[in-house]
Amino acid sequence: MEKNKKTAIKECDICGANATNLCYQCILYFCDSCYKLIHDKKKNANHKKESLDPYIPIELKCQEHPKNPISLFCLDEKGNYFNYL
Repeated sequence: MEKNKKTAIKECDICGANATNLCYQCILYFCDSCYKLIHDKKKNANHKKESLDPYIPIELKCQEHPKNPISLFCLDEKGNYFNYL
């Protein structure tokens, strides 16, 4: 085993490769290939994503309360977040 080999913090929820994108509407982590496959369709083309370094942990923040991390939330039909905790 390589001593310098990094282990990804997040994996793609579809294929298990290193995640390089987080989709805020799907609430899933994607590698570049899976993101493109899922989001090239008209239905998902307007989803917002955040590009990630798969080796750096991220913490999502509440859009209404930016100082607070998201711990439980739902989306309405327009993709708006509702934080419950």
